[in-house]
Amino acid sequence: MAPLTSTTEDYLQAIDALRSEVGDVRAARMAERLGISPASVSQTLERMIKQDLVDVADDHQIRLTESGRQAADSINRRHRLTERFLVDTLGMDWVSAHIEAHRLEHAISEQVEARLSILLGHPETCPHGAPIPGNFPDGADRDWRPLNSFQVGDEGRVARVSEAIEEDTELLRYCDEKNLHPGVRFQVTEQGPDGVFVLALGEAAVVVSPRLASHISCTAGVGA
Repeated sequence: MAPLTSTTEDYLQAIDALRSEVGDVRAARMAERLGISPASVSQTLERMIKQDLVDVADDHQIRLTESGRQAADSINRRHRLTERFLVDTLGMDWVSAHIEAHRLEHAISEQVEARLSILLGHPETCPHGAPIPGNFPDGADRDWRPLNSFQVGDEGRVARVSEAIEEDTELLRYCDEKNLHPGVRFQVTEQGPDGVFVLALGEAAVVVSPRLASHISCTAGVGA
């Protein structure tokens, strides 16, 4: 297969993210996610169909082909390894690392990608908890559940902040500043009638909106 354009790789990432978040990927959702017109989405999807990267079902759902899945895994791996390097090695904050990774991911060769993984100790996830294809064990996320499924008094551990939040600069910065990082333990101390959660993270109390709570994956239990 010929090298893919950065636009095509962005589309593959968006399709993969929407599939994992809502399951039902359609052109209108793609346009909203990417901030472009439906007509532009349709034109790019036509090219991607010819490249055997996606197919569109009779009900208009967009699915990755096997080639598309492999290409999506490749760009996700490069993006998430780059984020890991920028945060862990260069000390960048989550928002800056996410923006810079989008700029760098398209230019990283397979050789550099492999070296990055070795340098970082083959990390299983990006700083936000998203699995790194090729490093993340199959099924390791089977016990993850959204924060909004927890009740007052429940304890758990943050596992992942979804791509939807990664694309929301304000919310991503909030998660970083409030230490809503993968691996952090919490207890739900309060839930308001409007769906707002209050979490105890050590000595700190953190307020989590309903939308954010639906996009944070966690493991449950004291020993989580």
